Parts: sequence; C-alpha cells; structure tokens
Amino acid sequence: MKVLVFGNSNDTDGWVPEGSRRSQDIIRDRLAAEFGEPVEVVAKNTWPNDRMPSYVAKCIDEAQPDLVFFNVTTYPFAYESLPLRVRRIFGRFGEPLGDAGMRLAESKRWSHNAVFRTLRRWGQATIGGDTHFTPQEVIERYAEAIRVAARSEGTIVAVKGPFARGKKGTQRERNRQEVRRKPVHMALKQLCAQLHVHYAGSDEPYWRLRPTPKGAKAGDGLHSNEKGHAHLAEDHYAVVRDAWAAHIAFDTTTGQKLPANV
Repeated sequence: MKVLVFGNSNDTDGWVPEGSRRSQDIIRDRLAAEFGEPVEVVAKNTWPNDRMPSYVAKCIDEAQPDLVFFNVTTYPFAYESLPLRVRRIFGRFGEPLGDAGMRLAESKRWSHNAVFRTLRRWGQATIGGDTHFTPQEVIERYAEAIRVAARSEGTIVAVKGPFARGKKGTQRERNRQEVRRKPVHMALKQLCAQLHVHYAGSDEPYWRLRPTPKGAKAGDGLHSNEKGHAHLAEDHYAVVRDAWAAHIAFDTTTGQKLPANV
C-alpha cells in the first residue's frame, strides 16, 4: 500500500527526527499493523497557490499511490501575518520591512526566540495581519486538486478539512479565523460528497473539541515537536484508515459491501 500525503512543512522540513514523524513513521507503522501489509508513505509540502493543482497531478503521476491524503489546514487563509500587513499598508516602502519580517519569522534563530515571538504576538494583536490567501482562493485550488486526484483511476482519496486547532490570540482574532474557516470546511465537505470522496471535517473548531496538549510545539511556536506529531498523527491516521477500510470492504466486481470480517 502506497500513501501520498499532501501536507505541510511539519511533514517535510525535519522538525522532528526520523521515527517520530506523523506521516512517514507513525501513520505508516499503524496502517501496516492495522491492515497487515507493507506501507510506504510519501509526504509533500503543499501551498494553495495557483500552481497547486498541477503540482498535485505531477506528484500523483510520479508516485502512483493507492491512496491520496489531503491535509487542509487553516494557516494559509486564517493565520494573520504582520509582515504581509506591513507590505500592504506601506506599499513599495513597506516591502523591505515586510520581507525582513518574513525572513526573521522563517529563521530558526529568531523564530525560536521568546522575545521575538512575544513581539510578534503583540503586533498581531494591536496592528493585525493579513492572510496569505482568501478562503475562496483556498476553496477553488483545493477543489481542483481534489478533482485531479479523484480522476486518477484506482486511487482512493481522503480529505481532512481545516480543524482549527490553535487557540492562541484574542477572542476577536479567533472569531475572525472561524469566519474564514467555516466556508472552507462546508465547501470542501459538499464537494467531497459530490465526488464520493472520504471527508473528515468539524463544524466546531478543534481548540474547543480536542485541544492540542501543552508542550506540543517546537521552539518557533508554530511547528509541532515529537509530542505534537504524535497528537496530530491520531487524527490524520483515523482519516486514512477509515478511507482505506471503506475501500477494501467494497467488492468492485459485485458492487456490494463485503462482510466485516473479510
């Protein structure tokens, strides 16, 4: 069984050592134990720009997976970036400041600094921030990417919608994020129902239903450490497991469900 994961930098950027990664290690081993067959997991970092659907098609063509898993998160359309706000407000004069802020945020030296993270949160709470994409852009690009995957003959597709795990920020910030999240969740849920694609989403944000445990973040406050990977793997694994279990329980020859013990 080969699984192609369209995830994010948590899956690909080496934030935790091999053996502790949510997709390539934890989910792989649990799937192998559950279904009694070797499992290979290929993880890709995706970003919902206008090139994402073609990138998804290319990855599927190269990997030839049995199952494709999309992990849709709120970060691209709900996280409010202070450098992006600076760029927009000050135009060409703000570009150098915004670019410098983005470089600092991406630097492990600075993003792991407690003072820097405090100042970033203060700026987000007082000045605010802009998102990388609008909810509508994310809906359109993920919808096309999911269609691309669903058209791949013999490939099972599973989609995890935006759960909204993080409770950081003020209540006003969380309300804004939820206003952006709900349309994405509902649109992808409806699309997956139309395409007969397995979808797992939540009408309520996960910071209410299943909050991330304390001490689950890496030093930058955004990525997950080993504890965080183990926590996330539980939810991601359930989506992949249920999609594959539904697939193998269906006899494509007769069009009938097989007995549960087959």
